[in-house]
Amino acid sequence: MFNFKRLINKYSKEPVYLLRETEGYHDYSKGGIWVPEEIEEIEIEGAVVPLTNEDLRFDEGGTYSFEDRKLYCYKEISKGEKIKHKEKIYTVIEKKDYSDFAEGLSIYFLKRAGD
Repeated sequence: MFNFKRLINKYSKEPVYLLRETEGYHDYSKGGIWVPEEIEEIEIEGAVVPLTNEDLRFDEGGTYSFEDRKLYCYKEISKGEKIKHKEKIYTVIEKKDYSDFAEGLSIYFLKRAGD
């Protein structure tokens, strides 16, 4: 199997963050006041790259645009989770398992938020 970690490090020029929302809760140590949910930014190792012309051409139904990206990484991420890269927010809409080629590698298709 091929080790893509070296390539991911080579092409990850900017940090990539997984945005996880924490649940709100009552802080009983402060009289039960409500503490609202927060967005936690978790830095992950990964490479965000533009979609290729082939990705755009074979897209069924016109789901992707030139603003969308692919994320190569070894972290397990669920559909619908948010990714932050270069101050832009993306939503994970598809996962392709590439562990047949590199153990644990996944490629995530990211839709630019707000589109």
